[in-house]
Amino acid sequence: MKPFIVGLYALFLFAMACGITVAYRNSEGLVENDYFEKGNAWFRTKDAEKRLGFEVAAPERLQTGSNTVRFTLTEHGKPLRNADARLFFGSVSTKEHDVSTRLLETSPGVYETTAHFPAKGKWLVRLDLGDKQIKTSRSWFYDVE
Repeated sequence: MKPFIVGLYALFLFAMACGITVAYRNSEGLVENDYFEKGNAWFRTKDAEKRLGFEVAAPERLQTGSNTVRFTLTEHGKPLRNADARLFFGSVSTKEHDVSTRLLETSPGVYETTAHFPAKGKWLVRLDLGDKQIKTSRSWFYDVE
């Protein structure tokens, strides 16, 4: 019985050593580099959005297949003109269908593009805006049916 318990302890220690080694070699790190600066930048962006009265009207829903994705961007209730707007969309379950595209201004403050959602499921849609006055991102999750 004693050799069995000694063997069990040895197996346990070996498994622990292997686990610690694998965890150390594959560590992604838990601390964000420059977290204070990034946090301050996020708060400055949100303050700028508030000051400009920036609003985004996003699509209500999306469906599988081809969709015309349209966003309305306003500043203090007036259309935001000539913005550099990009759209990213991707399935949360795989990176296989991730796409980034430029939005075209079809009328004052209305930006749109055609997006193809090949499968049902949860999708992330992110609007990245680079404007003279503000650089910001907004994200939405859609249940594509």
